[in-house]
Amino acid sequence: MDELTLRRSLRQWIVNRSKKRVNPDELRDDTPLVEQGILSSLDVTAFVLYIESLRGEEVDPDDLEPEVFENVETIWAKFFAPKAA
Repeated sequence: MDELTLRRSLRQWIVNRSKKRVNPDELRDDTPLVEQGILSSLDVTAFVLYIESLRGEEVDPDDLEPEVFENVETIWAKFFAPKAA
């Protein structure tokens, strides 16, 4: 899956899961997810499972710092961006 498709999938999951009404056209990669109440701590737990399904591997618990879930950009950078050699 390419970067654009992954980012779109992450945003769509957030829109579908959020208890707060979120306009999909207004959810940007830099929209604060927890700060704006778009995702709760319970949502983040389920989101980790979704991230694992997209990655095809488990997420290291050491990578689950709160700031990682600030927005789609920080999630992409932590879990999907190619690592520099």
